[in-house]
Amino acid sequence: MLGWLVVAGTIAGAPGVLLPILRRHAGSLDPAAGVGLAGLASLGLLGTLTLFLGLGPIPLRSWSFVPVVWAVAGILLWIRSDPPRFSLPRGADAAGLLLASVALLIALVGALAPCDSLDWDSLSYHLAVPKLWLESGRIERIPFIHHSNFPFAVDNLYIWGLAWVGESGAKLFNVGFLLYGMLAIFGLSRGLAGSRAAWWSVALFAGMPLVLWESGTGYIDVAHGLFAGLGAFLLLSAMASESRRGWAWIGGLLLGLAAGSKYTGLQAVGIAFLVALALAWRARAGGRAWVAALAVCIAVAAPWYVRNVAWSGNPVFPFFYERLGGSGWDERRAEIYRREQQTFGVGWIGEGLDKTAFGHAVLGLAYQPGRYVNPGQAEGRGFPIGAVGVAAVACLALATLLLARGAAPWPAVLVYLWLSLGAWFLLSQQSRYILGLAPVLALAAGELLADGRSRLLQATMRTAAAGQAAYSVALVYLFVASSQIPVVLGAVSRAEYVSARVPFARPATDINHLVQKGKVALYDEVFGFLLDVPYVWANPGHSTLIPYDDLQDGSQFAEAMRALGFSHVYVNLAYDGSRRARYAAVFNGARVPRDEDQFRNWELKWSELCLEALQLGELAPIRAYGDPEKPMAVLLAFR
Repeated sequence: MLGWLVVAGTIAGAPGVLLPILRRHAGSLDPAAGVGLAGLASLGLLGTLTLFLGLGPIPLRSWSFVPVVWAVAGILLWIRSDPPRFSLPRGADAAGLLLASVALLIALVGALAPCDSLDWDSLSYHLAVPKLWLESGRIERIPFIHHSNFPFAVDNLYIWGLAWVGESGAKLFNVGFLLYGMLAIFGLSRGLAGSRAAWWSVALFAGMPLVLWESGTGYIDVAHGLFAGLGAFLLLSAMASESRRGWAWIGGLLLGLAAGSKYTGLQAVGIAFLVALALAWRARAGGRAWVAALAVCIAVAAPWYVRNVAWSGNPVFPFFYERLGGSGWDERRAEIYRREQQTFGVGWIGEGLDKTAFGHAVLGLAYQPGRYVNPGQAEGRGFPIGAVGVAAVACLALATLLLARGAAPWPAVLVYLWLSLGAWFLLSQQSRYILGLAPVLALAAGELLADGRSRLLQATMRTAAAGQAAYSVALVYLFVASSQIPVVLGAVSRAEYVSARVPFARPATDINHLVQKGKVALYDEVFGFLLDVPYVWANPGHSTLIPYDDLQDGSQFAEAMRALGFSHVYVNLAYDGSRRARYAAVFNGARVPRDEDQFRNWELKWSELCLEALQLGELAPIRAYGDPEKPMAVLLAFR
């Protein structure tokens, strides 16, 4: 119970840490927006502070009192600062509050339930890296998980959630980001377009399938999107209006947290500050505010990139390896990563990008989500909760038509939106990479609904937002929440739920029991978060840790792996039917010859080395999972 109080108190007290500063230096800011923005920024700054604590000599668990101090200080400061009073909406506006409440409830259910296979990145690194850091006592480079080099201003909060509660405590922070995000959007929209439009802004944001689902997971894209989108909007608003000049530093702070939570934040920072500079140049005013905002942004984001230079020599490792290099990486691995990033969306043909597919890509965010999410994106598979939604795309179109010549800052905001979409199209077309536009589109929806020129326009926007929200709630409930509720209520145990929905769950239990010394090499399996013993992602594409190029047979492989401290090998065979048959034959005592084509392929060579070591007796079969004739996975041990 104490752990839950600490995590909940950290989230609840977060606005109080920054609210007095915002009130003093932010100019005219709606009270709800002030609370929301203060909550978002405070949580991001706590994650950033955790970086400095984790890099020092004192073990991370010894700093577990930090969120307690953050919670108590925030709550006391909030009480002393005369917190704003909210009144319940009436009439049709109550529907917006109802949707916000349902969104929070769905996110809370997701946070309290264990992760399943849909939470791919949650299990592979968002939760796994903080767990490894907590176990080691410090924030350090993990050589086999290159994601440990990513900016972790949001992920670092999971360290405290895991330390005090566990997995659900970590994910609870994302419920907090959703709450403060909706408050910030509501307050900004109310200040610009009135309270009725503000509720529809909240409805458009919370009604996006991707926002609704991810807010209950370990993914960090909703928080990152709020940092990027709201930061850009505040900065552009400050440059476009002298009365809002005090918003510039808040925009810079949030943009710094965007770059401090995900590399794509650098795109948001570059585009937002470029458009803002053009505004300042045109108006011959606001230059000092722009410089101050940029200084705040750099101060908040820079520690992550300085750390990367110290760790690898590349500030954005492992990206741009061809130009910036980076230890523990090479051109072949960079090519794997680049190739995988280009499988998302539409337009990539062979070695190039079909520029004429831009419209198709943008529209696809609404109607073809399978190409914008893992897995199976190249075939259009995936899952529909990865969509941004029809309402958001419709809002983008209407805003472009009706606000391009509207009042400031909307013309500049639209330039930012389309430049951001262009960068997304050229780099990696993953739907979650574009969530930085979600808050901006939500604010645009409020502006459109406040436009009294056309009742038809207002009716269209309300219908789109309401229809999208209803669809998203039903979709996320049927797809995810309906199976999570029995776990949250205790009707189904957490272990039973995970075992049914994560294929690696049973092998992970065996590995935790069997591996007493050494560590396990995981092949084609990245859900190491489920393990409580040392492990390594052993596929060649993840790191240069294992010298595959120098290994010519199973004996050399076994010798090298033992020298590196490996005691066990786990091979996930679910992705390759022919490999399943070969391993089944060896498990049943048959001999299989080397597949020379696979052996010459440096990405697949490991499988032949494992098979040879198994046939030579260097590896002993421990357990096969699934059909004995075609096992879905095998666990092996070095003799």
